[in-house]
Amino acid sequence: MTDDSGTLSIDFIVGFTIFLIAFIWVVSLVPGLLINLQGFTIDYDAVAYRTGVILVEDPGEPSSWEIAPFQQNFDKSKVLRFGLAVSRDDPNILSIDKVNRFFDTATFNAPDYRDYHDRSVFGDYPYRFNISLRYIGSNKSTRSVGNVLPDGYGYIRRFVKVKSMSNASIDGSNNASLISKGYINGDNETIHIFSILMNNNDMIGKESLIKDPAYQIIPGRESFMINFTSLNSTMWEDRENCFNISLNSILAEDGQGNQTAFKDPIIDEIPIHMESPKPVISNISILYNTTTNRKGINWDAPQIKISLIFNLTKTNSGCICSTCPGSRFLNNTPVGSPFVYDYNPVNVTQPQLRDAVVEVAVW
Repeated sequence: MTDDSGTLSIDFIVGFTIFLIAFIWVVSLVPGLLINLQGFTIDYDAVAYRTGVILVEDPGEPSSWEIAPFQQNFDKSKVLRFGLAVSRDDPNILSIDKVNRFFDTATFNAPDYRDYHDRSVFGDYPYRFNISLRYIGSNKSTRSVGNVLPDGYGYIRRFVKVKSMSNASIDGSNNASLISKGYINGDNETIHIFSILMNNNDMIGKESLIKDPAYQIIPGRESFMINFTSLNSTMWEDRENCFNISLNSILAEDGQGNQTAFKDPIIDEIPIHMESPKPVISNISILYNTTTNRKGINWDAPQIKISLIFNLTKTNSGCICSTCPGSRFLNNTPVGSPFVYDYNPVNVTQPQLRDAVVEVAVW
């Protein structure tokens, strides 16, 4: 007898249900099984691109992360993200101080570049990487950080500009100019003080003539240099051979009662560490850079004054003015005016932008 009622048996329903559950489970597992077959090159290119964007278009978090080691109780864990840009408003324009700090692995030195991975590349996957910077048209070697490049990797290249530091030069042989500005004073004094004034209100305050950080001079965060040449020429002509010059100290003050000594000048082309007065023949260079210890004063104060204290000591050799106890010299304190470190190109070489290439490889 034919059964045409259209009902399904319990066995069929149970079997079909088990089949559907198994099928859904298998389908859900297939993407996970195939994930290792996806093209890693595309993924690595994307990570390299993202890393390059963060480095050259972002100033980092905090935006002044490059000066963190200057601060009291430095804790590198508070540096959350590396970024080399001068500011968010200046993408692809890099700070030379951030570049120097980034490629100086002495501060961020976790094994296998973990500090750089966590602050530049990001992600839970343990990417390996190599990040480099090369100045265009320069013979200087490429600066890089990271692992040795393998045969295959994701890659991005970004053309950028690097903001160089500012610098000032005081030429002692230009007596007429220095005297007219009140920078050479005295007659028979042996102690002389020369001061440089850095006015943050004028350089980066609301009244600053330059608003773009890419061209501003920012003493609290950026390297700067002050050069002195032909110091002996600032004495009276008949006394240049009568006195030895010594540099007693270099002091920076913030006008808020704080003072700190700079102890690492370059004297007559030789780097010196000062724990006591040092003899000077002719030249001094003072370089405040990213490795300088700037603790002790507030570099963001309205005004910063840097003072060099000199001493003239009579030589044993004879000279025309044998009875003179001292001489005029480079001296603008208290008589005269401080040397103003500002946007006047006659006094200070302004920050300039240099062409460079940043390359990021990730694998």
